[in-house]
Amino acid sequence: MAAERVPERALAYLLVDAVRLLRRDFRARSKGIRLTPALAKLLFYVHREPGSRQTELAQRLEVTPVTLGRMIDRLVERRYVRRVPDPADRRALRVYIDRAGEPLVGRMDRQSIETTARAFNGFSRTEQAALLRQLNRICTNLSDGAT
Repeated sequence: MAAERVPERALAYLLVDAVRLLRRDFRARSKGIRLTPALAKLLFYVHREPGSRQTELAQRLEVTPVTLGRMIDRLVERRYVRRVPDPADRRALRVYIDRAGEPLVGRMDRQSIETTARAFNGFSRTEQAALLRQLNRICTNLSDGAT
């Protein structure tokens, strides 16, 4: 198998393919949500890190602050998130999940659990934990602060 002969190339291809398949499975489970994948990802980050600044969210999603602002506008219109002025910096806004967003995030969480269970089918708990540790190490190795 080519992946075994050239592991330095196989890693990126396998990770990209795994992410593509995870997204495809999640999208199939999420047909009734009516959010683009980018908006769903933004909602996920706001829920995971409530009170994040818009600039932080833009960096995390790798979009411009203007693009992120438009994305948040769409979620605010639906009352999924709300902006709150930062008390320490009057120019900054922090983003939180709003009441209408809570049930949606709960539904997305359940769908994510189902997708993850499908991905880990046939893995023991030990194998799952080892894979997650190894992926975290790869992320640490490649993060901006690593050499």
